[in-house]
Amino acid sequence: MNTTVRSGRPRRREGVWLRQAGTENAVVDPTKDSVHLLNDTALAIWHLCDGDTQPEEMVAAICEISALHPDVVTEDVTRILGEFDRAGILEWVDE
Repeated sequence: MNTTVRSGRPRRREGVWLRQAGTENAVVDPTKDSVHLLNDTALAIWHLCDGDTQPEEMVAAICEISALHPDVVTEDVTRILGEFDRAGILEWVDE
């Protein structure tokens, strides 16, 4: 299954930060005055956006901790990486 939104490995963009308060998780982009709320799956994917982890590896890691079917996780990873990319909070490291 192809989970690549763009080629390469996703990395959190410099200057964008995670704020956690209680059960709320938010990625804040001060350059755009934007806030992106994350559910637990999106938070796990955000932590895996380290510039070293391939999207396919993200799927395997989330399947391991969640016991969800790979098809479901692949769909989630693809969708969430696409949302992060469109929001401009990711950079992509060449392979």
